[in-house]
Amino acid sequence: MSATALRALSRALILAASVLLPSAGRADTGASEAQRRLERSADRAVAEGQLAKARDIWLQVWQLAPSEKAACNVGQLAFRVADMARAAEFLALCLERTPAPRSGGERERYASRALDLARVKQEVGALTFAVPPGAQLSIDGRPVGHAPLGREVYVEPGSHRVRAALGTAAKEITVEVRAAEARLVVLDLALPSPVRGPAPTAPVGAEQASPRAPAPAGWTGAAGPAAPGRDAPATELVLLGGAATAGCVTLGAIFLAEANGHARRFDDLLARNHGGYRIAGAELQRAQSAYRAMGRAEERAAVALTAGALLGAGTLIYALFPRSRGPRVTAAGTQLGLEMTW
Repeated sequence: MSATALRALSRALILAASVLLPSAGRADTGASEAQRRLERSADRAVAEGQLAKARDIWLQVWQLAPSEKAACNVGQLAFRVADMARAAEFLALCLERTPAPRSGGERERYASRALDLARVKQEVGALTFAVPPGAQLSIDGRPVGHAPLGREVYVEPGSHRVRAALGTAAKEITVEVRAAEARLVVLDLALPSPVRGPAPTAPVGAEQASPRAPAPAGWTGAAGPAAPGRDAPATELVLLGGAATAGCVTLGAIFLAEANGHARRFDDLLARNHGGYRIAGAELQRAQSAYRAMGRAEERAAVALTAGALLGAGTLIYALFPRSRGPRVTAAGTQLGLEMTW
């Protein structure tokens, strides 16, 4: 065998080891023969340098039997072929399924995966949703699940069509997302009002309904069905709702600014350590601390902004939609009636 061929084979084996060894040793003993065949095919694809093909094969393994090994390999391969949205999704699943590290090697592997995820998240946008429970969500026509998802959905930077549907109600909006941006998407699904046909008219020559007879004095609404009364919204409650909404939004903006500061500190640490692949020791601890602080700040911002959106929506509904004063007793001749308007 020539020296050139030996060098090519060596590079392929090193590449295969760099992708697959972090997940080695965790194969399920009860894996099916189909799963084992797919894994061997993925090994060959990596050895031949066909990383995108290996990613697709590991996706088939994940669909066949979701596991830590499959999630980690899909995430790592997607990262290496610049499929950033899928890399973020599966590296997050990888960390969720990775047991708590106990040995030094496991801690190093976990830290490496966490840093990979943190770096990928700087290249994509993250969407969370405030929609009614049970609504079907889709992005650019691709279903992503039913609300509440309980997770972020990662997308490439740019413009995306977000749609939510619940029963006969549906709403679609376009969302612009930047890299490393976390967006809360609020979709208010209002059920369509029933279509009312024209009021029936009496045929020519038909007997017309007799007018209401005067009612006994002392009955409320005795003169007939007047237009139902409406209560105006309380100014104090509207002002309080507006102030609470503004406070939540301001708090969310403060937390977002804090998250951006931690993200910049994390990026600086990665830049000083050759992109994060060789980071270790005290620098690793500082990077992990910055990443955890960034995550906490983003979670607090999401909670504050969601609360602000809900308070704002509730205040608008209260201010714009009138309320009835309650039941009315009406009288017509010797008959009494009870009317309630909602």
